[in-house]
Amino acid sequence: MTQLYIPDFSYNDYLTYPIKKEDTLESVALKFGIESSQLRSYHNFRAPLEDAIRESFPSHLKLLIIEPEKVELNEEEKEQNRKNVVFNDGPRRLSLNYSHGDRTYGVISTIQSGDAINTLKEEIRVQWKAQDQGYHFFDLNRTQPIYVNDTAASTMAEDIAEKAAKSLYPLVVVVNESGKWVHINNINQIQERWLETKKQLRKNYKGSIIEKYFALYNKNLESSDTLLLALSKDWFLNAFFNGIHTEYPENLSILKEIKFPFLAKNDSLKYNVEQKLDHQLDVDNLIVLDINGELSDDRSKTDFENALNIPVKEYTEEKATGFYRAKYFLNPNSYMPEALSVSCTLAINVPQKYSITISNIKDKKEFVIASRTPTFVGIYKKPKKDYTEFWLILIIIMTVAILIGLVIFLKQL
Repeated sequence: MTQLYIPDFSYNDYLTYPIKKEDTLESVALKFGIESSQLRSYHNFRAPLEDAIRESFPSHLKLLIIEPEKVELNEEEKEQNRKNVVFNDGPRRLSLNYSHGDRTYGVISTIQSGDAINTLKEEIRVQWKAQDQGYHFFDLNRTQPIYVNDTAASTMAEDIAEKAAKSLYPLVVVVNESGKWVHINNINQIQERWLETKKQLRKNYKGSIIEKYFALYNKNLESSDTLLLALSKDWFLNAFFNGIHTEYPENLSILKEIKFPFLAKNDSLKYNVEQKLDHQLDVDNLIVLDINGELSDDRSKTDFENALNIPVKEYTEEKATGFYRAKYFLNPNSYMPEALSVSCTLAINVPQKYSITISNIKDKKEFVIASRTPTFVGIYKKPKKDYTEFWLILIIIMTVAILIGLVIFLKQL
């Protein structure tokens, strides 16, 4: 029978403090700047039973086992001590099997057209609901009012836009095994909320214009398919469920085409990109994923400028150029985003840039790898501006196609 070897205890194996005659448990704890209970627990966990500390030091105890001082590594040392990514579902696979729980994200969407910059801010809670045959179901809910250029809804048009968009939530999103959202699973509840929203809006607003808007909204909510088509323009859904939870080849790089919606009435921008996973965690113990590429759209500069209603100086068949840049920081235990940013550019007569940043807004906690404990990062907030007319950004950024009727509505006010 194999015998287990247990080495003899020795104080030489630990960092110790020689106990002086005048020392007490409390005075030594004060010297090290910790609680006496913490000092006692650390020693007792490692020392023999006969050397255990109770209310005070045993009279025979000469050495106290103390905790080594934690050394703060500099950036170079942190870089050298980066850990490898742990894949829990097979080699090189990021899955959603550990995404249980809920997380609240701060979201900032930005449209930059030339020198004009407009932002939209919101908070969205993402909660895992269920799994069925490889598909994951997530409940999305908006937890705070929408702010456009740091301004909440204050006019009739803004009120209609916010209430209409709010009727979509909670939104149950179906995500496939590759981490791409593919379906909306609660169309009936959304339709019921929209009926109630219309009743409330009709109490405050009358006329043919709003009825035309209702008709357009109704059309987008006819079925799951029409809703899916409308939400295909949603920036948050396309950025958050972007097909990153998948199996990666040995070089951890995937070449693919990716789309990004930029206007409700136009096809999404197309980019050829490389999706690259870092095999090591960063210095903050986060999984890092980069997606970079260039515009691969067949449309010319003139096509895009006409779509954006930008005056065309002269007709040209010159192809537009642009870049796609995305960076994801994933929790090493759940593989869910802690922070991400997606930025797309379109180089035309008036340069266009569309970007979205998404950050977990709960208090930041220290990572313990493989503990399944989430970590959190804060969100950057821009200085407040006094604008109201840019509520039209709602048409471009959020549930874009669903709110397209609001363009007609606003133009006729």
